[in-house]
Amino acid sequence: MTLFKQMGLAVSLIIIIMLGAVMAINYQSAKQDMIQSLYETTVNNISTLTNKLAEASEDPALLVTTIDSEFDSGYYKMIDFKSNDGKSDYLQIDNDPVKDVPLWFINFTSIDLETVSADVSSGWSMVGVVSVAGDTGIIYKALYKMFINLLYIFVVSVISAQIVLAILLHFVLKPLYRVQNQAEAILKNEFVIQEKIPFTTEFKDVVYGMNAMVKKVEDIFNKGNEAAQRNKELLYNDPTTKLFNRRYLMLKLSDLIKAENKANGGTVMFVALSGAEVINQVLGRQKADDMFFELGDIFKDVCRKYEDKVLARVNGTEFTLMLPNCESQDANTIAQRILTRFDELVLAHELNQEDVFINLGLYRYKPTVNIGELLTRADNALTQAKADEAIHMYLYEEKDDENAMGKEQWRNVIEDSIANNYFSLKFWPTLNASTKNIDHKVMTFTIDGGENKKYFYGDFIAPAINLGLVSKMYIVTLKDLLVKPHKELDSSICSIRLSNEFIKDTKAFEELSLMFAKHAKSLNFKLFFEVTDNFAINNTAAVKNFVDLFAKYGFGFGINTFSGESSDYTYLKQLNPQFLKADCAFLLDQSQDSMSAIQVVTDSLSIKIIATFVKTKEELSTLQTMHINSVQGPVTDSIQKA
Repeated sequence: MTLFKQMGLAVSLIIIIMLGAVMAINYQSAKQDMIQSLYETTVNNISTLTNKLAEASEDPALLVTTIDSEFDSGYYKMIDFKSNDGKSDYLQIDNDPVKDVPLWFINFTSIDLETVSADVSSGWSMVGVVSVAGDTGIIYKALYKMFINLLYIFVVSVISAQIVLAILLHFVLKPLYRVQNQAEAILKNEFVIQEKIPFTTEFKDVVYGMNAMVKKVEDIFNKGNEAAQRNKELLYNDPTTKLFNRRYLMLKLSDLIKAENKANGGTVMFVALSGAEVINQVLGRQKADDMFFELGDIFKDVCRKYEDKVLARVNGTEFTLMLPNCESQDANTIAQRILTRFDELVLAHELNQEDVFINLGLYRYKPTVNIGELLTRADNALTQAKADEAIHMYLYEEKDDENAMGKEQWRNVIEDSIANNYFSLKFWPTLNASTKNIDHKVMTFTIDGGENKKYFYGDFIAPAINLGLVSKMYIVTLKDLLVKPHKELDSSICSIRLSNEFIKDTKAFEELSLMFAKHAKSLNFKLFFEVTDNFAINNTAAVKNFVDLFAKYGFGFGINTFSGESSDYTYLKQLNPQFLKADCAFLLDQSQDSMSAIQVVTDSLSIKIIATFVKTKEELSTLQTMHINSVQGPVTDSIQKA
């Protein structure tokens, strides 16, 4: 229960008790006054009644008439006359219910009025005794009317008091609400500073303390962010062109040619500059560096549309442009633009085009290529480009493998699997090496459609992306995950690696929303989803929609293939991931300063770092010295067996 409700309830109870007590006292006081007044009236009236009865005592009929007449006046509940001789006894009593007064109120009020008696004398002779009781109906009616009025006043007073109390508490506790919002913002990695300081001393101290804490955490994040970027530039950026260096390219290549990231392959360009010595001699060192920086800008500009690109200067005169999903026709166009722009650059610096030029070797690779084949064939393409002194460019494109399945064959396999749900879910553990407990399980899936129809995820994801069937495929597997029981997930966390195409598909988002609304509450496990770091950087808004959807049901979010590519880590504050997954090779390649800076950023945002593709115990041991205990990869088998 919130503090507002607790305080409101406590004060409301006090108000209700006080108002109730005051009204109860008033009610009881009025009741006693009415009873006393009726008794006194009855006492005063009985003397008149005895005189009338004395005069009528000689005639029994007149006596009855007199009593009936007095009774009908409405002042009496009962008149009882007993004569001395017993011949003229007469009792008149009103047993009818009191009109307009409910029985429960009569039972609740329960008025006991004392009976008044007096002797009836005729001269010096005693005629009899008359006993009378006042009409309590008068009191019941008056009290009931008073009760209704008091109840009305009580209800109006309580409601008015509640409204006033709510308004007062709202203003009194308003600073506390801001503190609460500030605390909730911290959990979302948002650093909110309260500008309005409350007047209440206690709240003022709390606000000052919260502001100081938020500022401190924000400073830690900002300093870590700046340090991480400085170290990243030192480790992975060429200082002259601001492109990546060879070290970063070699770390990133394995991720770039993964099946789920390349769809239908891509193009790699090797660019070799001839005439670097001429540039330095003619322009001087500083202007030569400026020219190299402009060349880097040319590469960035012509390759702008490729989100997953890596542009690297691998040595003083050679550059590599890695462009996943770039077709040969587009690659040719990009190469021609580079040649044209470079010629313009040479002329702008008044250099001789025969002395200063570039050669471009292009290799259009297929999804089945490995790193060794990629580099060898791209290098061969560059050799061919250097041999052609007229064009300075050569494109090598592989022919389709005759044994490989064609586009329509893959379409049949994947559509058949979607229609009949031939997908088989697999769960791979992420372990905490220290506790040997499972941190979470990562879901992937295979196709198992019977004999000769079994395919691993890496086999079919590229053609599925190329055919536009990824979203349908994921919807089927996610429905399987949400609807069917999976004992291996009981009371655990399951993480799903959602493809980039699925995140971009608005229809897929709507279908997933409907599935969550229908099945999320019945799950016996917690759900997370993951996207690649590069995709999160370039599509933050789309990813944020999924983050909000998952958070609505208490689910989480993580980033995989983290490689510190962003120039600013504030996107992590926006997306608020619970973990970052980075390749073991990337983590072990960091300098001590660089790793410390990354961990300052992640610690300030409460983000866990998870190492992936950890193969050996030696790698695990090194990671643990860096305070990284959560791991994925072959090493998890040895951890579980130990």
